[in-house]
Amino acid sequence: MQKMKRPRRIVNALQTPQLLFTLVKNIARQKKFIKENISPQLEAAKGTADGSMDDKDFKKITGYYGLAVPAILGEAFCVLRGRKMTQKERLASTCQGVITGLGDDFFDKQHISNEELKALIDSPQKFDGATVYEKLSLYFLKTTLENVPDSQVMQNQLSQVYFAQVLSKKQSGTALGYEELKDITIRKGAESVLFYRTVFNNPMDKREEKMLYCLGGLMQLSNDIFDVYEDHQQGIATLLTTAEHISHVRIYFLASLRLGYEAAYKTKYPLRNIKKFIDTISIAIFSRCLVCLDQLEKNEKRSNNIFAPGKYKRKDLICDMDTAVNKWRSVRYHVKYAW
Repeated sequence: MQKMKRPRRIVNALQTPQLLFTLVKNIARQKKFIKENISPQLEAAKGTADGSMDDKDFKKITGYYGLAVPAILGEAFCVLRGRKMTQKERLASTCQGVITGLGDDFFDKQHISNEELKALIDSPQKFDGATVYEKLSLYFLKTTLENVPDSQVMQNQLSQVYFAQVLSKKQSGTALGYEELKDITIRKGAESVLFYRTVFNNPMDKREEKMLYCLGGLMQLSNDIFDVYEDHQQGIATLLTTAEHISHVRIYFLASLRLGYEAAYKTKYPLRNIKKFIDTISIAIFSRCLVCLDQLEKNEKRSNNIFAPGKYKRKDLICDMDTAVNKWRSVRYHVKYAW
């Protein structure tokens, strides 16, 4: 990969403090929105607990998906188009995040068949839900559909997310080749990001779709990078748990990142907006992954230079991005690779 010219790195370094400030501000704004608009429904659900949800489920909704989808990805979409997020878009984007958190458990915890789940996605108005979990899922799905520019477009894309999730079941207990595993990873992330894009009322053309498909796939790989320990414990095959050398994952990650950024520069948006978009997802998502890859790669020295997650302790595989050292390393990677 070509080295970045020094002037660009200097510009990135100078702009980083403002970028971090904006990220913190966006997260704070979204936390306030969740408290005012989402938490009341969740608290009501807790009051009628029937065992279908636990505290971890609620925390995942408010502290991860419902927070990150609008505050990071949604805000990045708005930077790209050059217009702030409307309240209606924020509500729909937040509800999509909630659906994502709940949707994971439809596949992992809730005993619902693929046919039942597909029927729910296609015709949510026909269902009321038997458990608190199902009632919440339906409430947030219906709320999303009421607040998107085109409900049919969103439902069609949600179906694609569903098909990608069904395909990803092959990652458990099935021997997969590298190319098939890579395709599943890319599709799962790409379809999800395109789903999140349906909330926003500015039209998307084929160039933007291509860009988001590429970067969306990389976002799923980003999740897998941080989930090595949990995925290995659960017997889930990913590009990380099956890798012999983390350096190979890093090479693929950086090459895909470059392709995604190049695709971004080919979209219809103003150059200034594209650069801010890249900066936003770089500092919030991708630069962090490179810090985690560093930590994972160090383990190889203790296992004959072969990555073997079964031989390491939990602390060796979980990268704590709340430490000052890792935050600094992430900033350095952002300066280096936010082209």
